[in-house]
Amino acid sequence: MSCFIQLGGGSAARQATSIYDLPDDPVDGPPAPAWDLVLVVDTGPSMMAWYSVANAIAAHVRDLPLFHSVHVVKMRNRRPTKPGDLFDASDQPVLEAPSFADDRSKVTLVLTDGVGAAWHRRLLWDSLHRWATSHTVAVLHVLPHHDWSRSGIPTEPAQLLAQGVCCPNKDLVRSASPSSSPSESEDRDEACALIPVLEIRKRWLDQWTDLLLNGRRVHQQVLKVSPQAHLPGPTESADTAEPWHVLMADFHATASEHALNLLVLLAAAPLNRHVMQLVATELVPAATARDLSSILTSGLLVSMDDPVGVSHPYGRITFDFLPEVRQSLLALGESSQTHRVVALLDSHLAAFVPTLVGQARRVKRPDIDQVPTLTSQSAPYLEIEHCLLTALSGDTAEHLVVAKTLRKKLDCPQEAARLTTM
Repeated sequence: MSCFIQLGGGSAARQATSIYDLPDDPVDGPPAPAWDLVLVVDTGPSMMAWYSVANAIAAHVRDLPLFHSVHVVKMRNRRPTKPGDLFDASDQPVLEAPSFADDRSKVTLVLTDGVGAAWHRRLLWDSLHRWATSHTVAVLHVLPHHDWSRSGIPTEPAQLLAQGVCCPNKDLVRSASPSSSPSESEDRDEACALIPVLEIRKRWLDQWTDLLLNGRRVHQQVLKVSPQAHLPGPTESADTAEPWHVLMADFHATASEHALNLLVLLAAAPLNRHVMQLVATELVPAATARDLSSILTSGLLVSMDDPVGVSHPYGRITFDFLPEVRQSLLALGESSQTHRVVALLDSHLAAFVPTLVGQARRVKRPDIDQVPTLTSQSAPYLEIEHCLLTALSGDTAEHLVVAKTLRKKLDCPQEAARLTTM
């Protein structure tokens, strides 16, 4: 049910021999690995869909005979306010070292979907610029290129040449066209660094490898960063978010069928990453990380600063829908699918969330006397149960009656006052 990024220190890479390689020379052993890798993983709320991808990348590069060490560092991207919020102090030596040995080059890869304050406010720009002056840096974008406009990573196309094998980004030369000579077309803005931004696909990675190792001119998408490029946070009066119905229409127009099905099912659940993955795995097995990512970056969900409900991570509510969205999605879905989600959560989460015990039965045969006692801890789950009963109110008269009675309890000033004292 759970999926965690494996965060740890560096480790020596294991030597591996391909079946296509010639037999090892019995005198000359395999060459020593030439690089050290730092994999920076964005752990913002919308990136939880990609944790398994981060794990797979870290495991794969550790098995390659190319890297002497692999360090995985998590970047905290949950509403940071300043650059210092992004990394633990213990990770700074790994991040800031120009190299770990004189005879090895350092490569830093940033795995991200480009969503969150760290990108929209350019809080990482100082670090990216500093790293790029001393070693090789690139961004691995988990979203496809046509979706990058939704992220906070503004890229532009460029023709690049490297001035040496695995050189620092400051030694990348930007050329206007393949026919131009470097002296005629170099873009040498000393205040900016060019950071290649790559899809995690073979063609994109092959081009980047050609740039670093083979001295070829390649076409890349690049991010231009300059130091001290922070943007102010939004003011309280600023309200540039699209209305929820516009976001919903956009999601309908752009999301895959599996993503849309998954979104409708999630409307019946208290949301955290474990619940999302459980519903996806059990009820929409064809859904991919990209489908879940499209939901998390749609703007229809918000990450809660202060999670509510039980303390156990499986049951704690860490995401919620924008107002009106949950009820709208439940109205789109079929009642049979709603019951499937409730039964799934009743069987898997009841051990962690007492309020969910018997919910499958209550939603099928509503009885106000069976509704759990209203407390500060149970209230968030009962709000969702009210949404379920309202959406199913066409099934029986009891659904509507119990939904209205529960709504009165949730809105009762006396109950609200009592809850604040608990």
